[in-house]
Amino acid sequence: MQRVFDLTAAAAVLTANPKAQSFIKAVRKFQSAISVSTDLADVKKSVEELQKMREDVGGSGHIARALLTHAVVVYCRASHTKAVERYDVGVIGAYSPEQREAHKIIVSLRDKVLAHFGSGGGWHDERVLYLQQYHGDAITAVHHRVNSDSMMSDILENLLEAAIPYVKEKEVDRAKEIDDELTKAPELFKLIDRIPFDVKDFYKDVPGGIENFWGANGFVAERTVRSTTKIQDPSRAEPKRRR
Repeated sequence: MQRVFDLTAAAAVLTANPKAQSFIKAVRKFQSAISVSTDLADVKKSVEELQKMREDVGGSGHIARALLTHAVVVYCRASHTKAVERYDVGVIGAYSPEQREAHKIIVSLRDKVLAHFGSGGGWHDERVLYLQQYHGDAITAVHHRVNSDSMMSDILENLLEAAIPYVKEKEVDRAKEIDDELTKAPELFKLIDRIPFDVKDFYKDVPGGIENFWGANGFVAERTVRSTTKIQDPSRAEPKRRR
């Protein structure tokens, strides 16, 4: 028999129960790790596309810009930004001192160029001009904006090589924390049993979603003391260059 229960919903129901706080925290910590892992997987896809465009951007400079913006902003959301809705996963714990400096470069690019307007650092140059012509003077402006930079995609690629497996380990550790909490408080199963997860409704707009959820490769099993905790692979749910 195949059954699945919604621990996120159970944690919400138990919010006011002081005895359930450790369980709620464990659920939210695991959910945060999965969320960050999904963000990093999305970043990797954008970086891979940027690498394919490395030699010939052609007329797709705007696409390169969009890919870089997505990669940088989502990377920072996963590794740098403090979020109210999810616990810190500590991505930079995976990095060497050199990688931490590279991480700062990406954060600065997000802060001073892509998400907010700053001095530009060579990414954009905008000038107001006074133009004198035979048929009359005029005030105008010119601008130059760089679409992408292969060095930035290289930096992100290197950081992701360390960050993704690091967060995957966090997923396993935090899944075990949930299992430990359920072991200590078996009465929680009485509540959980009343909150099933509706797979059909969740995946109703996702072609093949239901089949992938229950498929043989849909879960990675992690053996724990009391039971088998299963971690769904997030990838199955539903992630002009500067010269």
